[in-house]
Amino acid sequence: MAAGNATKISGWKDGEGNPETKKVPLESLSELTGFPVDFIKKELLLDQESLSMEDLRKSMVNYLENTAEELKI
Repeated sequence: MAAGNATKISGWKDGEGNPETKKVPLESLSELTGFPVDFIKKELLLDQESLSMEDLRKSMVNYLENTAEELKI
């Protein structure tokens, strides 16, 4: 990849040009993070194979808040 280029997530589906509504395939997220798709779905309480960046952020915040409560941080 050339210097200055952002990491490209394969399989993004255009949401009319709005980055917030583009769908992120869980398979791509799995490849980027090294976590299996089933683990991501289980931990983030997901049932779909792709989700928007906005939905991904909401799921991640929810997961972090619940984890922090369990650890009493």
